[in-house]
Amino acid sequence: MHNIKNDLPEDTFSIKSSTEKDSRFGCYIAISPDGQQIVTFNPKRCEFTLYDIEDFSKSISTFLCEDIHYDKRCCYSLAISNCINGDNERLIALSCFDAREMLYNQNKNPNQIDEELGEKVNNQIQSRTWVISATKKSEMRTSLKFIGGVIRFLDSDAKISESQPLMNKTVIIIVNASGIYKQTLDNDIIIMKQQFQKQLFFKSSISRDEQFELPQQLSISLSRLDHGQTALELLHTSIIKNHFMVHSFKNQQQIIEMYSLITGDLEMLFKRHECSAAPNVIRGSSIFAISQNEGILAFCRGTISITLYLIENGLEITTKQLEGHKGRIYKIVAIEFIDNDSKLLIVLEEETENLLGEISIQQIFVVWDLFTTFKDSIRQIDYSEDATHRLINSYGNMLVVTDSGNIISVLDHQDVALIRNPPSKKMTKIDIIMDDVFHAIYNINGERFDTSELTKNQVIIQNVEPWHLKRQYFRLSVWLDSFKRTQLIISHNTVQVWKYCNNNTIKKLDKRDRVLEYIWASKNVGSTGLQIQELKIGEREFVLNLLIPSTKIAITKSITIHWPNNTNVLEGACRALYVLGEMKHIVAGHKNTNRIEYLIRCTQGLVRKYITKYGIFRLTDIRYSIMKYLIKGHQESLIKQILNKKINGKNSNIHIPRLYKWRKKDDDTSMSRPSSKRSIEKISETLGSFEIVKTSPELNLRSKSDLHNAILCTQRRVDSTEILKYLIDYYADNANEYNNEGWMFTVTKAIPLLYDFRLNGFVTDLFKKPCFGITEAYTPALHINSRDQKKGNRVATIHALIIKPRLASKPKITLSKRIKSFFKRIKKITSQQTSEEISTSYNDRKVYKVPLPDFTIYPKGLKDHSKDYLWLLFTLFRIFWWPRKNVINNVSEMSPFLRIIYEEESNEIYQTPAIVAVSTFKWPAARQHFLRHIIMYLLYVTTYVMTVASYSFKADESILTHLFKPGTKYVLLTISFLVYVHTGWYLIVTEIVQFKRIGWKYISIYNMFDLGAVLAPFVVNMTSLLYDFDVLHLTYSTYGNILAFTALILWLEVLLLLRYFEAPGRFIYIITSIMNTVWPFFAFMLIAILAFAHAMFLLIGHADDESLQRPTFKIDDTSDPGLYSNITITQVVDKSNYLDNYYSHVLSSISAVFFWTNGAWDQINQWDNYSVIIMSILGSIILVLIFQNMLIAFMNGAFETANEEGRTAVQKYRAELVAEYETLEKPFGNRKGNPRYIYFIPNPDLIDTWLENTKKDNEKQRSRHMSENLFELNDLDCSDEEEECDSHDDDDDDDDDDDDYQDNFSYSKKYKHIQNDDSLEITINYTDKIDKIKFIDEEIFESKVTSKSNKKSLRNSKSSLSLKNKSSNEPFSDDQLSKLQEKFNNKLKDMENELKAKLNSLENTFRTLLKNNQNN
Repeated sequence: MHNIKNDLPEDTFSIKSSTEKDSRFGCYIAISPDGQQIVTFNPKRCEFTLYDIEDFSKSISTFLCEDIHYDKRCCYSLAISNCINGDNERLIALSCFDAREMLYNQNKNPNQIDEELGEKVNNQIQSRTWVISATKKSEMRTSLKFIGGVIRFLDSDAKISESQPLMNKTVIIIVNASGIYKQTLDNDIIIMKQQFQKQLFFKSSISRDEQFELPQQLSISLSRLDHGQTALELLHTSIIKNHFMVHSFKNQQQIIEMYSLITGDLEMLFKRHECSAAPNVIRGSSIFAISQNEGILAFCRGTISITLYLIENGLEITTKQLEGHKGRIYKIVAIEFIDNDSKLLIVLEEETENLLGEISIQQIFVVWDLFTTFKDSIRQIDYSEDATHRLINSYGNMLVVTDSGNIISVLDHQDVALIRNPPSKKMTKIDIIMDDVFHAIYNINGERFDTSELTKNQVIIQNVEPWHLKRQYFRLSVWLDSFKRTQLIISHNTVQVWKYCNNNTIKKLDKRDRVLEYIWASKNVGSTGLQIQELKIGEREFVLNLLIPSTKIAITKSITIHWPNNTNVLEGACRALYVLGEMKHIVAGHKNTNRIEYLIRCTQGLVRKYITKYGIFRLTDIRYSIMKYLIKGHQESLIKQILNKKINGKNSNIHIPRLYKWRKKDDDTSMSRPSSKRSIEKISETLGSFEIVKTSPELNLRSKSDLHNAILCTQRRVDSTEILKYLIDYYADNANEYNNEGWMFTVTKAIPLLYDFRLNGFVTDLFKKPCFGITEAYTPALHINSRDQKKGNRVATIHALIIKPRLASKPKITLSKRIKSFFKRIKKITSQQTSEEISTSYNDRKVYKVPLPDFTIYPKGLKDHSKDYLWLLFTLFRIFWWPRKNVINNVSEMSPFLRIIYEEESNEIYQTPAIVAVSTFKWPAARQHFLRHIIMYLLYVTTYVMTVASYSFKADESILTHLFKPGTKYVLLTISFLVYVHTGWYLIVTEIVQFKRIGWKYISIYNMFDLGAVLAPFVVNMTSLLYDFDVLHLTYSTYGNILAFTALILWLEVLLLLRYFEAPGRFIYIITSIMNTVWPFFAFMLIAILAFAHAMFLLIGHADDESLQRPTFKIDDTSDPGLYSNITITQVVDKSNYLDNYYSHVLSSISAVFFWTNGAWDQINQWDNYSVIIMSILGSIILVLIFQNMLIAFMNGAFETANEEGRTAVQKYRAELVAEYETLEKPFGNRKGNPRYIYFIPNPDLIDTWLENTKKDNEKQRSRHMSENLFELNDLDCSDEEEECDSHDDDDDDDDDDDDYQDNFSYSKKYKHIQNDDSLEITINYTDKIDKIKFIDEEIFESKVTSKSNKKSLRNSKSSLSLKNKSSNEPFSDDQLSKLQEKFNNKLKDMENELKAKLNSLENTFRTLLKNNQNN
């Protein structure tokens, strides 16, 4: 850049955008953040001059500052604040510093040579900053006094969520190589000190000082520079409005970090992958420009390309590559949004070479109409001033300062005004006569035709709105050329432009050669229709002013259509498709149906014409709600073509998701002044016990997203679910392919809507997308500490990070920190771990992020009680007696994450790494809540045991009756009883509150045990009290049974409470899963047991004594054999007693048969009955061999499945506890809060396993939709032929309008080929001095370069072949030729067979799918 500058002659004119060069021109200039006042500073005279933005001819005031001394080695930075009171008081800040202080490593070489002055500098220049009152002309002493750098005042009028965080405050920012210094001053204190005429010195007690480190990428960029002026330029361009911009480029990926200087948070991250064919010549620093409504970011990297980004989600809109004559564009100097953000003003420098070979640089101004489809939307002109200028941008205005010190506006310059609003052609006003003629026709001269004199073929089209029941509806046609080949027709609902495409004479004109060039439609216009206020026409041009009545609101809107100069054909066509789709339902008659279908096809052709022009389509998409019209118009084929359009073999991604309306000047009166408010900014911040969701624009500027509209359409038409699926897959696949979470910007808001409209399956399929596990985070802005990284490297599943991307605050150096750092250095040296740490750092696991912004944010926020101490005390007192109440009582108040937990019943979604990460992030706070519950439960159980142990049923009086008697011996028992009562009451009320919150979902095995574990001890104690007062009489055995079952319930509750921990949770899930799996079979088995039990009861319960074998026993005494020889012992069996006969009663019979399965066959052998033997054999076969083994098999299968899902089940348990905790009030707040994005470090094996599982599901879905996709592709390929055949349906009618709707697609192919150029050329209508400049979409630029390289390689291969052939003297023989031909034929046959096999397999798959669908 500097070499070219030195070669230029002295009279060369150029516009400079870098303020550090102002010293070469004699003065510095700055404009206030609100764009109202300008200040200039002359360093030699130390003079400040103030100007008003409305009048540059005369200054407001001029004054000198005696404390400032001129030094030619110094660089200066100038700034002026907004008005701080009603008397136009403003602050002026001037910073003086050495340019070498902007270098990152400037402290390493204190004695270095000044490159500009050519002398050695031994002493550094003392940095100094002055803050001066513009009215008092006196200095204010601040803490930034001895800090130098690029200085700025922040815009104090900036709005965030209907509030102004900087209201009544003035914020000063200084940026240098050391970091960012910020001081916030109170305007009231400034005014107060001025009134008392005291020296203004702002101490830390009355001002807030903050210091931030420079972002990592910016520090790296500064460290690579060796020139102070270059570093100063880099820092200067990094500050724009209230944002700090950082650009980096690595591995062909362009990344822009946008930080908020108000909060220090990372507002947005812009990512873009640059093609290898893009030029990498950097001339100058990066250039940033933000639109007035803060909707678009324009960026130039220092090359000859401009990239536009959508600020609300960080996605790229378009990248334009500039091509000049023979590629001689030198660089882009400046860019600025003008005319209510509808145009982009670009200042270029182009190299020119005269006849003598001398190179000079000339200035070119380019105006780019962003949102029009006009072919001359990009216009250029050279700048005719013979002077050197310095340029500053501010809120849609571009100002320059001449050598003489005059300030002028670039936009008001006659040359720039010529291309800013180009003059129209000669226009003729049409005097419209309102009479009984229903179709009035005018020529190009404004003269009205007699319709009776017109031939049938002269009017291109007549019945443009076939939905009217009567053809005699009013419409106005105007010829827009003298040859009557272009017709404007204005009717009840639409404005249309038709033309003939060929150059034949009028007699040979064919209706099939007509084409629709423009259409605009409105639906609810009532019976009056569109009202023409004024109509002016010219050669293929018209200006139409319309009044649009509405049947919904009483306000009549007005619109001006200037075709083709200031219209967007694509927006009008998409709007018309919605209106035509609605009108199609009220069309009567076959002919009218064909007519409206033809009109719809022609309108669809207009949309398809711009699908290939990805830049125009994207700009239209972000400016207008074109996708909304296509969705509401049920244009499934068009939407699929838009979402799947490919350029250069890859997806063009021409549709961009949006959540906010495009804000125009009319939407907010505050935008009428230069100071614009936030329009597309969303900052999430958590303070204390509440969450503040800071959004701007205000809520009334948030519109329904395309997903929202698609969900609503599913309620009107069932087949519209395909559109919803296309959009969800499109967003998720792009987020995965480009590793950009901006594509998921609207998905977060759509998740609750999917549940509201019972589309749960879409949520399940959504979280199977790979983007929910492998979206890598941009780590330089996260400032991850080594402790978290080490935890993430060792974690078995996922480690959630408690971080927030923002500017890193500078740590305050204290004595304790110095001592700690000293011991750390010693530890590193002694342990010699430095090399190990360096080696292991390369093996750190990657950091990922949940790709859903605001996934845990509550849509309505929570109330602010952080400073209400009285409320805090009352809440703590209430919580002591009553559980915390729910602050979220409705599903509409839940965050998307909570809604998923509330709605999803299966464990499948909890396998997704993103869900696990969010649950892990929320788990520590919920775990503390859980531990408090466990402690209270253990206190309840302990005090219950102490209370029960005090009872004595053997004594006449229970110890409980003496509980409250005086004496030290009952103190512990008294305390125990009070704790028992309080904890019991608290736990019971907790269960009641939980039941009230979730309703019948409360009924589950876990909640039943929770309730039983609380109520069972209470029942025991109530029973004891009743016993003490002789109300209830119980035996000790009965009471013991109650105690036993109560103890069992309490111990089981302890086990179930352990389910939130990983190992016990897996075991509990396995047990419950096995029970859930086998209980149907177990019930079936129980029926069989009942059958055998009933049979045995009938068989043995009342059997005769004959079948009963009573065993006898004989005593044999070996010492005296004759002593007991006559004694025989016979067993006495009572058949009616269940102890002697298990089958004498039904219940005992069931119990006995059940224990057959365990091998207990007691009392079977004592019955001598064949029926008993047969019954026992059948029982052994059926119950033992078959049923028991089947039960074991079922349990094995259930165990394997449950064991695999065990870890997922633990995540579900935790998520449910998190959801319960999140809905409760938090008196002390949540320190973690709800960040916009959640970051995590996963175990790579976990991600690989999940990807493998989801890959199988995704493949199944692809095969399910394969047949549909094949048919739709076939329809797209044959659409032109089908439409041409369909267009001849009404050829034989004799009506005047019979052939009005003949197909024009025979010509549309040629027309598309002509109009679908790869680039947009600038037509030079205003000057002949310069050559044409082209703006080329980067995809097209890449294809051009690729095609050139392919052609070059092809030529090289041909030349090499030719050389080989020339070098070979032996020609091919006949045998060689025949062998080659045979090989070729064989290869061709193999390819043909392979293709046939693939087609047959596809056909079989399709037939199978059709059969399955028919069966379903």
